[in-house]
Amino acid sequence: MNANRSDSVTSRGSSNELLENNLLMHSKAVLILSCDFLSAWNSRKLVLQRKCNLSLFMDELRLLTLILSYSPKSECAWSHRRWVIKRIAEKCQDLQEIIDEESDLARNIVEKSKMSYRAWNHRVWLTNYMTRKQVLTHIQILDELDKSRKWSELHIADSCSFHYRGLLENSYRRQDEEASSSFMSNIPFLWEEEIEWNKFLIKRFMGRQSLWVYRRFLIQCWIKLFRNDCLHARQLHKDHQNGSLELHTDHQNSCVLLDLFWAKELEFLCECLNTPVDEFEDYHIQAQLAASYMLWITKQFPFLANSKHQERISELGDLKAILIKTCPDKTLLWRSLSD
Repeated sequence: MNANRSDSVTSRGSSNELLENNLLMHSKAVLILSCDFLSAWNSRKLVLQRKCNLSLFMDELRLLTLILSYSPKSECAWSHRRWVIKRIAEKCQDLQEIIDEESDLARNIVEKSKMSYRAWNHRVWLTNYMTRKQVLTHIQILDELDKSRKWSELHIADSCSFHYRGLLENSYRRQDEEASSSFMSNIPFLWEEEIEWNKFLIKRFMGRQSLWVYRRFLIQCWIKLFRNDCLHARQLHKDHQNGSLELHTDHQNSCVLLDLFWAKELEFLCECLNTPVDEFEDYHIQAQLAASYMLWITKQFPFLANSKHQERISELGDLKAILIKTCPDKTLLWRSLSD
């Protein structure tokens, strides 16, 4: 009787195995024809989770690579791919090969399908996930920045690539803040180099909104690096005048660097607002974006109005008049924002 029961269990197990294999085979055919069939993806999740076999997860990635090669905008396929990567991460310690393959996949899809938000979003997710898992190191983040730099130069209208670079830079900064203070000295140099590169692109490719939007992100992060030090320096200076504390040289240097930065930034704005006229009228768009950026600066950093840079700001001209001149169809908006 026990033998019959054992045979029954074995037979049931074989039957379940056969059903699962058939389900994987038939759902695969369905998804190749219709990759947004969510029920088919969910059924595969149930089977894969039950089997929990690393080789099956790797096969699933290969199937997804095939599907995404002709349906790069399938949200169901991208979502399922992220689920598979999470399962692989639970079973495998060395994920560097996965990171490289995913980066190459997203890069190839972006090359074929311009403005591919989902591919860029996948790279963003991968970076966030691998950073939390402590897989991406400082060197790997810098290497990824170098790889994406050339691509961004060739696709300056794609805001997703600059958003991705911003994410990498923030990940690098957060890791440095959690590490020892010896790493912190690298952060200002990284941002300074990125700001100069952005300025070069703005001058070379006039009237590109993606470059100006990315500059706002860079400037905001850059100011945060020095703003706290500068405020602390002023408090130390006040205490020093009262004879209670000596002023620290590092904080003094931060204030000097911040003042020097704003002087250069205002000079750069003046140059963009006075760009020579060309036959394609790109200077109009460049001046409009520069004026909008100037308005953003005055709203984001109101302390400039009470600083020694106010004279330089005044030399640029009346902000409201500049905005109305460069973009007259938004006159009501400029008047309300600049009041």
